[in-house]
Formats: sequence, C-alpha cells, structure tokens
Amino acid sequence: MKTSTFILILVAILLASCSSAPVTSSKSTGSSDDSFTVKARPAAPSRDFNPATVSAAIVERWLIDAKTMEGEESAELLLRAAEVLLRESELARADDVVGELIAPELSADQALRLAIIRARVARGHAEFGQALVELSDPLIENAVIESPVYRQIQYSQLRASLYEIEGDHLSAARERIFIDPLLNPGQHSVNRESIWTSLMQIQTGLLVDNINSASNKDYIGWLELASIAKDNQNNIDAQVRQRDAWLRNWPKHPARNALPGGLDRLNDLIVERPDQVALILPVTGRLAAYGKAIRDGFFAAYYETLNQGGSVPRINQYDSNAVDINTLYREVLDGGNKLVIGPLRKENLSALVASHPISMNVPTLALNRIDGDRFPSGLYQFGLNPEDEAEQIANIAMSKGYKRALILTPEGSWGQKVAVAFSQRWQDLNGKIVATQTFDATKNNYSQQIKNTLQIDKSQRRLQRLQQIIGIRPDYEPYRRTDIDFIFLLARPNEGRAIKPLLAYHYAGDIPVYATSHIYPGGNSPKKDQDINGVRFIDIPWIFDDKSAIRKDIRDGIPSSPAYQRMYALGVDSFRLHLRLKQLRSGASGQVFGETGTLTLNELGQIERELALAEIQDGVAVVNPMRAASQDTENDF
Repeated sequence: MKTSTFILILVAILLASCSSAPVTSSKSTGSSDDSFTVKARPAAPSRDFNPATVSAAIVERWLIDAKTMEGEESAELLLRAAEVLLRESELARADDVVGELIAPELSADQALRLAIIRARVARGHAEFGQALVELSDPLIENAVIESPVYRQIQYSQLRASLYEIEGDHLSAARERIFIDPLLNPGQHSVNRESIWTSLMQIQTGLLVDNINSASNKDYIGWLELASIAKDNQNNIDAQVRQRDAWLRNWPKHPARNALPGGLDRLNDLIVERPDQVALILPVTGRLAAYGKAIRDGFFAAYYETLNQGGSVPRINQYDSNAVDINTLYREVLDGGNKLVIGPLRKENLSALVASHPISMNVPTLALNRIDGDRFPSGLYQFGLNPEDEAEQIANIAMSKGYKRALILTPEGSWGQKVAVAFSQRWQDLNGKIVATQTFDATKNNYSQQIKNTLQIDKSQRRLQRLQQIIGIRPDYEPYRRTDIDFIFLLARPNEGRAIKPLLAYHYAGDIPVYATSHIYPGGNSPKKDQDINGVRFIDIPWIFDDKSAIRKDIRDGIPSSPAYQRMYALGVDSFRLHLRLKQLRSGASGQVFGETGTLTLNELGQIERELALAEIQDGVAVVNPMRAASQDTENDF
C-alpha cells in the first residue's frame, strides 16, 4: 500500500513538471524597464541611462532587483535609483540608497558617480566643505580623467559651484577653464561668463602669483587678462596698452574674440573722457573732515595717474558749505566743467534733484544716495550705504544654505533702517526671520536682551518647575532655542566686542554671526578683536590691502588718516569712476574695481558695491577664504 502511494505521488510530480511553462532566458527584449532586471550588465549603462528623463516610478523596482544581484550589477541599479531620487529632491533617501556602497569596490565610473551623489546630498544639506571632500579623493580625481566627457563636465561644474560658495574663486575658475574645451559652442558663452565672474573676485596680487606658478596656457591667459581688467583703474591709457599687448601675445585664446568686462570698449572711454571736472565738497563747517578726506583720496589717485604718465583733467574745486547748492551748480556749469563730482550732503543732493527732475546738465557723480524710484538722467549716486551691506550679507547667507535668521541691531532709526533692508532682501530670497532684537547702544549691558531672544529664560523656568516637582535641584544645563541658522549683527566695534562673548555665554557660540563693516575699525588690534573671533563681516578692499601704494602714501602723509579710511577710499574711487561712467552703463560686464568694492550701476543710476568677505581669526581680519587648494600646483592642468 505504501509502495503504491509513493508511485502515484511520483507520477503526479512528473506530470506537473511536464505541463509547466518552458524555461526562458532572462535577457531583456526591448523594454527600458526590463533592462534593469537582467543579470547581464548593458555594454554602456551610463550612456543608456538618463536620470533626467526616466520615470521615478521605476526606482522601487530597481531597489528590489538590486537585492537579487551582486557587485557592480547591484551597485549600478542603486546608483541609478539615487540619481533619480536626487532629481526628485529626496536627499535623505538617495543618501540611504547608496549608504553601503564603497568606492574602491566599484568600477571607476561608478565610484565617480557615487562621489557626485554624495557631494550633491552634502550640498543639499549646506555641508559644502564635506561635498568638496567627497569630490577630492585621489581615487575620484583619477576616475575623472578616464570618464566620458559629459561626466567630466558634470563633475567640474559641481566642484566649481561648491568652490564659489566656499569663496575659493580661483579654484572655481580653474574648474571651468578645464572643461571649456569640452563644451559645445553653444555652452561657451555661459561658461566663460562664469570664469570671468570668479576671476573678478580675486585680488590682483593673487592673480599675479598664480600666473607665475601655472603651466596651462589657457589658464595663464585668463589670469593675465583678469589682472589687466583689475589693474590700472586710474589709468585707461596704460590699461589699453596692456590689453593690446595681451591680444598680440594670445592670438588663439578662447577669450580673445569676445573680450569680457568691457575691455573691448576702453578706446571709447579715452575719446569721451572730460577735460575739465568740478569737485564739490564741504571743506569748511561741520562736515569739513569728511570733505577733506574725500578730496585727499581723490587727489592721491589723480597724482598717481599723473606720475604714471596717464592723462588727467583739469580739476576745479568748490566748497559746498554754507551756500545754495543750485546757485553753486550754475556757477560750476558757467565755469565750463564737463563733469561734476559731488555734492556730499543728502540735503544738497535732494535740492539738485528737485531742480533737475528730467536730466542733469552734465554728468553728475553725487557722493551720497537718496531714497526714490526715479531720478534725472545723467545723475549717478555713489555712497557707502549700510543698507547695501545688509543686502549683500543676506545674499551670502542664502548661498551658504541658511534659511532662518536672527537680527540684532541697535535701537534708533539707523539700526531700524538697516534691519529693514536686510529683512526685505532676506524674505525676497525666501528666508525666514525667526526673531528681531534691538539693544541700547548707550549702555554696555546687552545680556538680558540676548538672553530673552535666545529663550534661555524659558529653559530656566522649566528648570524651576522641575525642581518644584521633584524637590531637588537636578543636574541640568539651560539651553537656547534651536531654530536659528545664523545671526545678522549690526554693531560698532565696542558693541560687537561685548555682544559676541555674550552669545557664547548664553549657549549660542556655535551660531554663525555675520556683520556689516561697522564692527571692524580697520587696522590690526588683535588684543581687542579677540572678542569678535569667528565673526564674518564685509568691508571695502581698501581696509584689507596693506600693500596698496596709494593707501601707504595717504597713511604716511596724513597723520589723522586712520579715522577716515573709508572716506579716502571714497575719494579714490570718485576719481576712478569719473573716467568710467560709460563703462558702468554697458550692463553686466561694466564693472569698476575700486577701493570701496566692485562697483556696478543699477537701473536707477545708483552705484552698487560688492564688498570683500572676511573673518576675525585670532583677533585679525582675514579676507575669506582663499583656501590652500588655490595655491596647489599639483593639480594644475
């Protein structure tokens, strides 16, 4: 009976096996979905796959299939899934998908893709330094050399964007110069504009140093052209000679046929420069010290140009103190002046605008700015406005990936005006203001306001309630609010030196602090400025350039100069600008590289300044941050 039963079961199994579907190969027959479940890896997977076009729905299937595969085949599906997830802004999940992949165990192309994925995730979390670390491993840099052209472009564009965020503009330019020959002609314009933008952020001295240490021809040519654009701002004739020499020396350089930065229009500036200029400043009265400092800076630039063999106009000086500005302006015009520099006081500027609602009689470079949304043609407003600095700090903070700001400003109309400028720009960038706190600048006691803003008092009240409940004092440390990414601080030197230590005392020492130029008096005072270590601030290039010959002349020749450094810089730039107003009108490429910043012109005729970013380190202001990588010649190309 047992034997009979066993035979019947065996027969049933055989019959079932005969009736099943025939076994077929798992090789794909066409569908793009099927092609990712196979054991055999496609001949050129990176070319067959485009994360920008594939459906996100297939990601789940890839993840399931990856579990049934091994080695590079499994890794390929995980990398593809992560690349699509990044496209969908699912950073955390993309990071998790490739979390167990190890670069040395992958093919060179896969290791490179893994590094790019992890760098993009880090960038999305505002961890820019870590993103650069992911892309700077020697294994990855070697993989780039052997990778397809489009992958080299992707890698270098990502690295360039990260270098820009970190302030390493020289390295950013090098990355883009490297890929320029790899791009198609339609991409050259944007890439070269980005190269130029980065080079214009670099001090001339650093450009020259790298010219002498580099070996790649295109790179050297770009650096030389950038140094020509930034040098000789007082002397157009010398700049034209340098430009023409560059054109002779670089007949095949990629920048030759479309010279950037207005270098192709320098000859027009020579033809149109005025031969007689009026300088309207208060050199008597309560504003005399400011007027004289601006005048001295102006003539320092004037005589520097003259000593270099450059052409200079005739300068006629007028004291604007205690006179009617419109009467004085008519006198200036009757004197045959072709361009006016001044006035300085806002009240005088407002009076001039009221009398000239449509246009000025001659180009007029006012040394201040007034509010308004429409101004006469021919009027250029140039001032050192703190509102501009507040807006630039908002731009910098957003580029760093910050979203939530705390504002600390002094009481009064000045602090309120700057706070409003920062707030408006920050909110335009979709940033959030979590709190605004003012302090009384007349009192050197800001602890309570800072404590309240950081909500330390709430933490202490929780401690008191807990102590009442349990009857003993627990081992407990108060803590601050956690919804602040950075602090925007408007403070003068003594206020900043008091506030920064208080932030650390109230458990906020780890919050980045960004300040306007008012926090830094200029000059080195390490013992005093130790208290503002870590503060990042923006200021005019003049303050940081100790090697400037023109600054040295003023410092040596005028004993009172430290108190008016920024006014001297304003005077130097007023001389430079009078030569280059047409250059500013030429649009985005129209820049003047001044002592008060990189100067451009907006649609209202107002001159905007981009300042240098610095950080207080060991009590000393360090222009931030020309990284060591910029000096590394091992990676030169």
